[in-house]
Amino acid sequence: MDFSLSDEHQMILDSADKIATKFNREYMLEHSKEKTFPQEMWDEMGDQGFLGISCPSEYGGAGMGVTALSLLQERLAEHGVAPLYFVVNQGIAIPVIGKHGTEEQKERWLPDMAIGTSRCCFAITEPNAGTNTFKMKSLAKADGDDFILNGSKLFISAVNHVNKMLVVARTESYSDHDTRKKGLTLFVIDVDTPGLTYDQMDTKLAGTAGQFFVYFNNVRIPKENVLGEVGKGLNVLFDSLNPERIIVASGAVGSGRYVIKRAVEYANERIIFDRPISAYQGLQHPLAEAKALLETASLMTRKAAWAQDAGENAGEFANIAKFTAAEANFKAADAAMQVHGGYGFTESMDMLDHFIGARLGKIAPINREMNLNFIGEHILGMPKSY
Repeated sequence: MDFSLSDEHQMILDSADKIATKFNREYMLEHSKEKTFPQEMWDEMGDQGFLGISCPSEYGGAGMGVTALSLLQERLAEHGVAPLYFVVNQGIAIPVIGKHGTEEQKERWLPDMAIGTSRCCFAITEPNAGTNTFKMKSLAKADGDDFILNGSKLFISAVNHVNKMLVVARTESYSDHDTRKKGLTLFVIDVDTPGLTYDQMDTKLAGTAGQFFVYFNNVRIPKENVLGEVGKGLNVLFDSLNPERIIVASGAVGSGRYVIKRAVEYANERIIFDRPISAYQGLQHPLAEAKALLETASLMTRKAAWAQDAGENAGEFANIAKFTAAEANFKAADAAMQVHGGYGFTESMDMLDHFIGARLGKIAPINREMNLNFIGEHILGMPKSY
């Protein structure tokens, strides 16, 4: 495997450095406090073609694939500025529409996503189903040329900052068949569709995107907005999971590098017992361990992206990448908090948000237990455990 970067990939990293310098951590914190959309940064990324980096060129994108997208997300996160919207739009919506959309759907949705004038959120999680997606209760019933959707979702990110929603719902209720793999359907709908409402959740998370309850009350969806085949959305859904996990892993690696850099800078400056605290192994070793794990996770993430771009089954690599990156990022954030001591809990030091975000990475968008279940069952060949 060639670990060298192409000239195009290096250009992406250099451009990401410039964007993150212009729209730095302080810029993101300002928008995070108010939960406002970072429009200036988004526009800049659109102007430079980054919002369509994985979109096929015939629909206005660069067609560069998941590797380029992964490198971009990793480098932005190294500066502490990686936006969540980027994960959903580029890591989920564009790839699945590009692969499973009809020609009319691609022409209708992808060009606007590629330049950033259209943004998409992803609605799958439900109050009672949780990780068991097959038991979701949101139901879309056929009605002439439309579907009528009723149900609810929760922990849906950035609903108030997007105009499109990729929704996973049932077109057959769970009790209507004897296999859980049937009946799931994906829809792309406008957020302002009558009957679709939402309320913000009281999550204590940093970032410019809030979390929301979403309600569907007789939401009418044209049949031409079905992505893939009716009742066979499982294949479409699975095709969205690997790119998402790769991009999330990239962000975790970059975030881990960011907090380690911050911790080392502080440790070199902080003098206790007449020496910088960076000289003590009790602080050195946790940071060194986190660094080693982060770079290991980075390599697996690169391999997962390579497999995805090569058209191979990237599930094995994507799950390992997401698991190892989340674990490494948390170790980095935990070690950085320890280095900063009580100051780590101050708003001015800006450490606690990273710690909370890193801890969230062990839960979402897929929890560590499900990553390990995949590894145990599909890689090690052990019996299904759930």
